[in-house]
Amino acid sequence: MSRMNIQHNPYTALLSFGLILIIVGSACAVNLQGTAKEPIIVTATPPGAVGGPMVITATPLATATLPPVTLPDLPPQDALTRAEQALHNGNYVLAVGQYQTVLNQGAGDEALRSGAWYGLGQAALREGLFSQAAEAFSQFISQYPLDPRMPQAHFQRGDAYLGVGNWSAAINDFVTYLEMRPGILDSYAYERIGDAYLNLDNPQAAFDNYVAAANSSRTVTPMVAMRERIAAAYLNQGLYNDAIAQYNAILSEARNSGYLAGIELQAAQVEIDAGKTNDGYNRLKRLITTYPETSAAYQGMIILLNNNYTVDNKLRAQISFANEDYGDAITALNNYSAEVPAMPTDALLMLGQAYRGLENWDAAMVTFQTILDQYPTDPAYGQAWLEQGRTYFLRGDFISAVSHYSAVATNYPTLPEAPEALWRAGYIYATQLDDVDRALGTFDILNQTYPGNRWAVDGLQIAASLALRENKLEAAQIFYTDLANSASNGEEKAKAFFWLARLYEQQGNTGLAQQTFLGAQQADPGGYYSLRAADILAGREPFTPPAAYQFEFDEGAALAEAEQWLRATFSIQQEGLLYPLNDTVLNDPRFIRGSELWEVGAFDDARAEFEELREDNNDNPLATYQLAHHFSEIGAYRLSIEAAATLVTHSGSSTFDVPSYIARLRYPVYYNDLVLTHAEEYGLDPLLVFSIIRQESLFQGFATSFAYAQGLMQIIPDTGYWVATQLEWPNYQNSDLYRPFVNVKFGTYYLAWVLTVVDNTVYAALAGYNGGPGNAQSWLDISGQDIDRFVQAITFDETESYVTRIYEQYNIYRYLYGVDSGESS
Repeated sequence: MSRMNIQHNPYTALLSFGLILIIVGSACAVNLQGTAKEPIIVTATPPGAVGGPMVITATPLATATLPPVTLPDLPPQDALTRAEQALHNGNYVLAVGQYQTVLNQGAGDEALRSGAWYGLGQAALREGLFSQAAEAFSQFISQYPLDPRMPQAHFQRGDAYLGVGNWSAAINDFVTYLEMRPGILDSYAYERIGDAYLNLDNPQAAFDNYVAAANSSRTVTPMVAMRERIAAAYLNQGLYNDAIAQYNAILSEARNSGYLAGIELQAAQVEIDAGKTNDGYNRLKRLITTYPETSAAYQGMIILLNNNYTVDNKLRAQISFANEDYGDAITALNNYSAEVPAMPTDALLMLGQAYRGLENWDAAMVTFQTILDQYPTDPAYGQAWLEQGRTYFLRGDFISAVSHYSAVATNYPTLPEAPEALWRAGYIYATQLDDVDRALGTFDILNQTYPGNRWAVDGLQIAASLALRENKLEAAQIFYTDLANSASNGEEKAKAFFWLARLYEQQGNTGLAQQTFLGAQQADPGGYYSLRAADILAGREPFTPPAAYQFEFDEGAALAEAEQWLRATFSIQQEGLLYPLNDTVLNDPRFIRGSELWEVGAFDDARAEFEELREDNNDNPLATYQLAHHFSEIGAYRLSIEAAATLVTHSGSSTFDVPSYIARLRYPVYYNDLVLTHAEEYGLDPLLVFSIIRQESLFQGFATSFAYAQGLMQIIPDTGYWVATQLEWPNYQNSDLYRPFVNVKFGTYYLAWVLTVVDNTVYAALAGYNGGPGNAQSWLDISGQDIDRFVQAITFDETESYVTRIYEQYNIYRYLYGVDSGESS
């Protein structure tokens, strides 16, 4: 079953007065019958706006009734510790049971008992056991009135009451919270009160509370979404000026240009509907001038044209072209040509591209030819040549395209576009005409004619890989040599040196191969080919586990080392310990709100507050370090990793060279109780599992990808159901993948299974984990078990990058947590 995330972010309710659709607050969407909810897609906000279309997904959890659990009779303190660990791992049923164990002990340590009642309420709330959560918080509130967690208990009990539909009781709890903790979560509490009143069929009270929520503080994205809802409510009451005021407030707060354009359009339509036509049409004029490439500009332009307003023809063409209305763009450009003595080249280029968009190939070619005939010295001259070549390519005439591109370099070698033209000719030979020799010859001419040019360097990479794939080893050696001499960045140079070394190995030239591998190792420290070369020089197979692991450290000494490095690296003058949060951070409203939201389980809202704070402190090394440490301590793992990464990047050092504590913040081993257990169960290297988790989710348990992969190890739903069947997992729901204790179990099982499919080749298993086991086996067959050629054989860019990134991360994990001597790379 789905459970609701009681954090109640502002997308979980749309105001409804009159004809506007109501989607009641988050707790109201709880399905107490055990059927998983599908995400609700709300498209009131224009696509491309801040946050894009609003996607409301009930945060996962299990059943609405607690199943029987047999628990060992632990001492209260041990049971409390185990409950907190279970809560952290998403095993809420176990957490509830352990908290009950503490309470069943009878009289005893009141600190333990108060913690148990409070923790029981939190665990039950996250599980969707709202009645049980409300009862636990009620016990806590009645028995421990002086406990400092009293305000947060009221807030969370209010969420529990929302879950069971006890709207009046929920309102009372949120009002009590506001009285006890004014100025902290006012916006979030008022929003919940508004949702409760809406369910009590009191729309005016609901509306008043939503306005109060908007007038209080929270981060930009949820705030502007709430203002949209309030504007909609004002419109339904005929309060146009108030709605426009909300739109103007959004325009002053939001940042995304597409979203801003959409709001300008909505505000203009309101002004026109309210009879403020001059204001509305002037706003539309501003919209189309400021954001001409947006869909809102296109809609605004149509409104202006339909109301007999004149739009500059060139601007009209730009707007229509950006929105793929090529016919209107052509009409506007033809009208524009009648207004000017001579059509400028940028307009001619757009006209030709518009004709091509309608597949009017001849008209497109004639238009581009006009530039070539009439503007031989214009900067657009070379671009017109390229556009003609692209027109041949898009119509499928690859022979003419190659001929045309080649003619550019032959007849006009000094044109800035000449290198690109040669590159495109070589690319077509390689990918469309399957003419390897001509492709290699063209890329060779490109390199010889324009050495060091970015198109020439990219052409060398394609040519070298193509020659290697076709077993033209002499040509591959020449191209990789040229690439090593002309590459402008370490990654390209390391790759060239690496493959040269492999070729020297095949020739039996061991000494030269060793020297060249050393060059690859030094070219791009921390990069894939440098690390791969280091493994070869060390005689170490890829993904070789260390002899033993070290997951416990002297953190006092590690902190001291880290803070000494921080002082030296960033010239920090502060005395004493550096990791405690400074007053500036502690008093920042976003930190205060984020911390309170984290305490009441509103994790997504908390992350939004924390993320804005982190980004604003990116250029402050001390604050970034403090936030990285703090986020790690509270369990905001992704934020901690991102802060640590920023710190390392700004230091100019590699992760291998910074102090261990900083490096381990960037490459942590969170959930190690789960990872170590299941890695051992399935015979996996735990460092490989940690590398996958970091790559997949940055240790954020509720992460979801665009492909709907879920949780720490990003398991797609079909795979989750298959693994559940194999493991005979009881009462499995897709939402279980968000629970760390389920996800790590399933992810390690699946990885171990993929390994058996691909002959226990870790490279292929990683490729299979990301791109599918069948594809991985195909690439393995092509490469003949040569792991370096395997990487070259991968046809999915994402999967190739995935495998190499995991390799890079694994080497760092092995360096940080392996105890073998000589493991550094």
